[in-house]
Amino acid sequence: MKLAKLVLQNLARRKGRTLLTVVGVASALALLVLVESLGAGMSRAMDSTDASRTLVVFRKNRYCPQTSFLPESYTRRIQDLDGVEMVLPVKIYLNNCRASLDLVTFQGAPVETLLEQRDVRVVSGSLEEFRAQKDSALVGRAFAARKDLSVGDRFRFGDIDVKVSGIFESVNATDEALILTHLEYLQRAGPVDRLGTVTQFEVLADEDADVSKLADTIDGLFATAESPTATRPRVAYLESATQDLREILRFGRLLALACVVVVLSLVANTVLMGVQERSKEMGVLRAIGFRESHIVRLVLGEAVSLALVGAALGVGGALLVLRTTSLAIGSEGVTVAFVVTPELLLRGFAIALAAGLAAGIVPAIRSARAEIVPALSN
Repeated sequence: MKLAKLVLQNLARRKGRTLLTVVGVASALALLVLVESLGAGMSRAMDSTDASRTLVVFRKNRYCPQTSFLPESYTRRIQDLDGVEMVLPVKIYLNNCRASLDLVTFQGAPVETLLEQRDVRVVSGSLEEFRAQKDSALVGRAFAARKDLSVGDRFRFGDIDVKVSGIFESVNATDEALILTHLEYLQRAGPVDRLGTVTQFEVLADEDADVSKLADTIDGLFATAESPTATRPRVAYLESATQDLREILRFGRLLALACVVVVLSLVANTVLMGVQERSKEMGVLRAIGFRESHIVRLVLGEAVSLALVGAALGVGGALLVLRTTSLAIGSEGVTVAFVVTPELLLRGFAIALAAGLAAGIVPAIRSARAEIVPALSN
């Protein structure tokens, strides 16, 4: 307790320097948490229910979902293939194919097939109203939070105007950023206006089916058609759609590494300056009976306190930003939410603790081993 009291007193002596150090550490840890929360969101997005059994059929050589036009009539031909359990034709309209922090993604599909194949649960609103009204929509919980939408509101984007009949949640994190509509309504919408065409087919294979062979069979079926197809497992589709996001994450992790270096530098500089200013005081403490281990713990306590207080502010600030903004980033119709997990929070504090110990160990040992008489004469 006496050492803890001394630590607080020493940090309070130079309030400005202490405050600047804590703010710097907080900023670095906030950025670290935001970067790693994107990584956690990417992992959750890739962990899709039935991903190993689901194939995504696009038009061959498409470079964006909105450039994929396939005849809706392909649905029955794919359904008749051996190994196919269910086929869901999907029309997609989105505002941006590349990476965006404000991705708006409409997906239109036959309602009953959509509700049967997609694992969605309406948490507020009326599913019957969605079934009955052609201009109605089910809105994912994440998108509703981001746009502050409630049941009964109307959402307009371009010439697409829908009424929010329900808000849903899903075990697939990427689905919660979608606006689900009736297929024909989206096909007739102003920016789309291509009745009888869809963007993709989601094919659910039988449990004992060979999905690779089934993908080749589908592409072979339409190889000579006017609109040939390219079929991939859902996992491969998600990896391709989030390629830009993974590049952003890779660069962000380099910044996170720089943040750790910043924390080390800030804490080490503050502790070293404090120790140098108090060299005579350290000599007095040694003279009145403080052992080397006490001095080491005193200096390390200052370093660790700076790092952990900064980490608490930084992590808290990052959590506040994520809770209030529902931050998400998307690409090619796949939206990835920033996800904070308990493991991520513990990792942030562990990094701060390790950085504090690493920054304080050299000044602590130097102070503990300093000769008493020369220290008193300074």
